[in-house]
Amino acid sequence: MVRPLSLVAGVALMLGCQSPALVRSARTLPAGGDDLSLSVTLTRVSLRPVEVDGRSLPLQDFNLPNPIPDVLYDHGLTDDVQLGARLSLGSGLIEARSMLRVVHAAQGRLHVALAPAAGYRVLALVNGPVFSVPLIVTYDLSPNMSLTGGPLVSFASYSVPRALDEAEPDLGGSTLYAGGGLGIELRPAFGLHVMPALEVQRSVWRGGRVQELPVVDMIFFGLTFGWGSRAPSP
Repeated sequence: MVRPLSLVAGVALMLGCQSPALVRSARTLPAGGDDLSLSVTLTRVSLRPVEVDGRSLPLQDFNLPNPIPDVLYDHGLTDDVQLGARLSLGSGLIEARSMLRVVHAAQGRLHVALAPAAGYRVLALVNGPVFSVPLIVTYDLSPNMSLTGGPLVSFASYSVPRALDEAEPDLGGSTLYAGGGLGIELRPAFGLHVMPALEVQRSVWRGGRVQELPVVDMIFFGLTFGWGSRAPSP
């Protein structure tokens, strides 16, 4: 029999590695420009009830703070393409990031970009690759403020050593998440920027030995701030 507390502990361990994808706007850096940012996150996790001995047992929601800021660096290859990296010591993740702006319209106020990323995480007993593909849409409300949002998908593969107690669940496997987010980027002056954001993700598919885990809903409350080279506003 799978123990509910074991499920919660296992989900908490794995979700400690899950990171939000909406940490930037679709406003790409100018060619040769650089951006260095820090990002902090609080995650609210909700679990669907599980079946135990034929009964539906509700599981308590919980919070996962990440007080250690993620470090993000990006470099503009062209005015529409940039590459970068993210180091998240709190979630054991190192990630290569990219952004390709595919739409730049409405007198330069509308930006649409794909931002695929690929990384690897090692946190406690959990390790494995993670991939995410957000579609980011940004509209400049003013020269110093932009509204950003869009959908995303994220795929994570977990490798967890088998518990010594055979009654404990084996939590290795893969999970596909889907969701979206919304944020506001403020650019006060001198290349400084700050973006509070709200993002939701839900587990929509599982493969391997994690299929017994309940559906997971996550709400990320994030704040990204930093300095970067920005193209002049139209």
